[in-house]
Amino acid sequence: MTDLADRQARAQMALWQDHLRAVSDRGDPYAQLLRAPEDPYPLYEHVRARGPLHRSGLGVWVTASHKLANKVLRDKRFGVRRADGTKAPEFMPFDNSMLGLDPPEHTRLRKLSVPSLNPRRLQRWTPVAEQVSDELIDRILAGRAEFNLMSAFAQQLPLRVIGDLVGIPERHRRSFFQLSRRMAYLLDGVASVEVARDVRAAIAEMTVMFTDIIAERRADPADDLISDLLPAVDDGRLAMDELVPLCMFLPLAGTETTVNLIGNAVRALLRHPEQWEMFKADPSLAPAVVQETLRYDTPVQQYRRIAHTDVELDGHLVAAGAELAICAGAANRDPEVYSAPERFDITRESGPDTLSFSAGIHFCLGAALARIEAEIALVALAARLPDLRRVGQVRRRDSFIIRGMLQFPVAVR
Repeated sequence: MTDLADRQARAQMALWQDHLRAVSDRGDPYAQLLRAPEDPYPLYEHVRARGPLHRSGLGVWVTASHKLANKVLRDKRFGVRRADGTKAPEFMPFDNSMLGLDPPEHTRLRKLSVPSLNPRRLQRWTPVAEQVSDELIDRILAGRAEFNLMSAFAQQLPLRVIGDLVGIPERHRRSFFQLSRRMAYLLDGVASVEVARDVRAAIAEMTVMFTDIIAERRADPADDLISDLLPAVDDGRLAMDELVPLCMFLPLAGTETTVNLIGNAVRALLRHPEQWEMFKADPSLAPAVVQETLRYDTPVQQYRRIAHTDVELDGHLVAAGAELAICAGAANRDPEVYSAPERFDITRESGPDTLSFSAGIHFCLGAALARIEAEIALVALAARLPDLRRVGQVRRRDSFIIRGMLQFPVAVR
């Protein structure tokens, strides 16, 4: 970024922050959410009180309704880009993998990726996740009684599994982890100019790394995502400048979801001792714990969609080009859909699907893997660290999109 561009970006960021602060100070609940409060759920209720759909003072349409949010996520009249294929203005660079594309490009890339990530094939990673969980707990038990659950366990497990799935050689694993940490800001929304610059640098470094890995996999194919996708490059169905972002951003998005699903689940269990005791007594409740965590404290709190044409929703006209914010964290606690939604209850009867993995064409490809890893992680923690307890204040990510912790101090005897 040139000095001029840097100054322009700083000025643009300052204007945005001033506007956000002014709208927030006037009591706009969505603007207040964008300031990443420690607990967003009371603000979601203020959003809900304004009706199924309302327009924020920031100019964005906002919904906390499960029914309406689910409808929009499945509506082909909305996309993640503008109708002409351009990106909406934002301060953070994004990619050209399927995460940031609409059909037909999104459809083509997703179709190529599905075989490597279908639920049946993902089952083969169960023993890997079990082995890694035990290794990490062995390391915890050999160390200090107090530790950070996020860095010692929750972050390590998904990165180890996804490294094998994608095909990242051992010598690159440490770099992949470090670069992933720096690139995670991509998922957090608007950030500072300095963070944006560092993310761009991390993307450039990871591009070089994956170019080397892809060349290695071409010479020596293995049972992994990269090797699965290389034939599509050879026959022209996939460009190399599409393969590299796929290899970079799919693991990033999947890892962040799983890391925070594990952390949020453990925190919820420890905050509800009767639920923790119930789960330890019956590990078969693991799928229920994961499902209830996704509903109660979802790792992905918001999605954004852009209207590609004029759309009438709930009696409002959403004009072409308008942005719509879907508050998944609120939709998952919609009292019209879930009884006593503010209560964490692992015995809750299954209800409508949550929006934690989105819906429609952008439904998370790694959802099955995230569930597998989280269930295995929770069973291992309950079995081997039954006296786990929180011993200090958590430190959360400064994000209105990803809800998770950077520090979760816990202890065992």
